[in-house]
Amino acid sequence: MSGLSPDEIVDLTEILVVLMGIGIIWAVYHGSERAELPGDAREPDPSQAEDARPDTRGRTL
Repeated sequence: MSGLSPDEIVDLTEILVVLMGIGIIWAVYHGSERAELPGDAREPDPSQAEDARPDTRGRTL
């Protein structure tokens, strides 16, 4: 038998799940091109024209 009570096992499981979720989010987001700190947003390149019309290819009604 385990030396932990059922309540302690549930608490440890909850903590581990939260930590795993944080780890997964960090692993996916770390090194991403879109990863940026607040205030570190890149200025758009003025030489590239912006598309005035939305891209509606592939949409169906």
